[in-house]
Amino acid sequence: LECEEPHGFPVGEMLLMDFSTDHLVGDEELEGGLEGHVPTFLYAFPFDEKKVFVEETHLVARDKRAKARSLEMEEMVRRLDKRIEHLGLKVLKRYEEECSVIPMGGPLPILGQPTLAYGAAAVMVHPASGYMINRVLKYAPDVASALAQSLKETGSAQRASEAAWEAIWPKHRLIERDLYCFGMEVMLGLDVGLLRDFFVAFFADPKEKFWRRFLAWDMTRSGDKPYSMSVFMILMFFRGTWRLKGRLVKEAMFKDGVHLLKSIFDMPFPFD
Repeated sequence: LECEEPHGFPVGEMLLMDFSTDHLVGDEELEGGLEGHVPTFLYAFPFDEKKVFVEETHLVARDKRAKARSLEMEEMVRRLDKRIEHLGLKVLKRYEEECSVIPMGGPLPILGQPTLAYGAAAVMVHPASGYMINRVLKYAPDVASALAQSLKETGSAQRASEAAWEAIWPKHRLIERDLYCFGMEVMLGLDVGLLRDFFVAFFADPKEKFWRRFLAWDMTRSGDKPYSMSVFMILMFFRGTWRLKGRLVKEAMFKDGVHLLKSIFDMPFPFD
């Protein structure tokens, strides 16, 4: 958007996951009402004082929630327009509009298969945030190096493919993915109030490195146990409201907690 006057977002900063609902107060078209609607949130990335990228989106949805009216593109546009109006932005020009759906979670490809995939085809999308580009760019040299080295040493396309898959999905990233998928499963069922509580705890310290590394899928190194992520999850738990703590305990006990423990502590049978 290009605005007539300064938009008010700090230039040089990005607004992440703004779940505020002030613009929806009194909205008679809002399915489920202010406290019961399927929540969406705002991203805002300023280019300069008058030009800003804005995005209205939903964190993650599946089954019944994915079919809610709240997640129809027309409703997303309507909510964004209401948000823009509430912020008092006088828009001179809309440069582009884009509607998209990002696949998150889901099964991994068959690792080691002859056909090599990369990016979204290799399920490299962050299961809890939908981010991917930074990770794809960061690990491309490692994957290329694994391919070249294996071809040089073995001359086998199959071995080269196996080496590349190992570079994309080493064991420590598979463990991380289990933890991220657990986070995705938790967030699937949170209402707008609990989502606000969750992200207040998540972003409690703006200078903290943990949440940055979490979003960048960079919590562990090769051969490491996911202790950094475990520490971050414990910190988040204690920062959360009692309502959020109760929900997290419930999710850990009844949703996928056993698999989560297996990933963290590398437990053998009978947890397999």
